[in-house]
Amino acid sequence: MTKLMIALATTTALVGAVSAQEITELRIGLLGGENAQDRMSSNECFRAAIEAELGVPTRLFTPADYNGVIQGLLGGSLDMAGLGASAYAAAYANDPEAVEPVLVKTNPDGSYTYHSIGFARADSGIASLDDMKGRSFAFADPNSTPAF
Repeated sequence: MTKLMIALATTTALVGAVSAQEITELRIGLLGGENAQDRMSSNECFRAAIEAELGVPTRLFTPADYNGVIQGLLGGSLDMAGLGASAYAAAYANDPEAVEPVLVKTNPDGSYTYHSIGFARADSGIASLDDMKGRSFAFADPNSTPAF
């Protein structure tokens, strides 16, 4: 992996407040729908490349839910994590100084918007948002932007 690719990869996340002290370890929080072991395995090459480039031990953390990563950033036990809009907003609402976006993903047209799509069973009688009135709606994780 080239230095440029590593720099781009490491800037795709949000970092906690950076101090003037020397970095002795980099702690990265991993979000995602995979189980913890799969997240660790699928991000091992990323961890190893960052560790080799920075020359400091780099550890991956896989909290049980999005809030675990948010709390890790707020409490200082994580140095960086890639967050969606909802998780970033939750961290920022708790402490604007705890997170700093260093790279924001944009759409091909240059916009920053995000769209979610809801699905309903064909036999549910739901064909529009108006049809949802009086119905139940479930969310997977309140801090996951797309998980409803």
